[in-house]
Amino acid sequence: MIRRLLSFRVIALIVVLTVGIAVYFFVDPAETSWMPQCVFRRITGLDCPGCGSQRMIHALLHGDLAEAWHQNAFLMLSLPYLAVLGIASAAPHRFPRLFRTVHSPAVIIIFAILIIFWTIFRNLYL
Repeated sequence: MIRRLLSFRVIALIVVLTVGIAVYFFVDPAETSWMPQCVFRRITGLDCPGCGSQRMIHALLHGDLAEAWHQNAFLMLSLPYLAVLGIASAAPHRFPRLFRTVHSPAVIIIFAILIIFWTIFRNLYL
């Protein structure tokens, strides 16, 4: 029963990721009005740390690394960490040391500080 539920979750995750990837591959977020807009930017006029992430994903899926970098360099640099975080979170019993490391207060605080610095930098200098 538990294995069946687990396999259903894995299959559902794969389906959702595949559909999401297909949408971002075939639809350019810069040219559509129905893709989600940044509420923070709409209210303040400033870029949040995630602004440009949809366009970055679209550019990455098309192999345009320069455009992806231009859209959101911080998120592009964060993708390996986020992938490790996702793997460690999905299988904490399989990778307990990795799970403890990526969920440690020091790593979380450092990543939060980097997000804050990125937000300030991109709004002042980019």
